[in-house]
Amino acid sequence: MKITAKQYAESLYQVVKDKNNSQIKDVINNFFSILTQNNDITKAEKIAKEFKKIWNTEQGIIEAEVVSAKELDNKIIKLLNNYITESSGAEKVILNQKINKNILGGVIIKFEDKILDGSLRMKLEELKREMVK
Repeated sequence: MKITAKQYAESLYQVVKDKNNSQIKDVINNFFSILTQNNDITKAEKIAKEFKKIWNTEQGIIEAEVVSAKELDNKIIKLLNNYITESSGAEKVILNQKINKNILGGVIIKFEDKILDGSLRMKLEELKREMVK
């Protein structure tokens, strides 16, 4: 029977969720031994991604991405973090910031299955569509 990356990740989460750091280290070593024995070491990256999803869901953590034309100051980051926390009901938000000069200004916020596009580029495209009508 083949074990999927998701099944491995769920099993790993169940084992480590109540352990301390030194115990987790032992569990991880044993886990990689099992992967090697099962010839599934190539699934390690997929397992890690699935584990991260499970961990974040169980811990009430949401990962979000904010794309802007330039580096945002801490005050704006905090406001965005609070907005995402309130909108999602998450206990914690991990906010990753990316710079994309092509959006010209404003921000694009991505979290869960949502994309909120408040970029200047999008606003200009909307204005162009309205003017063509």
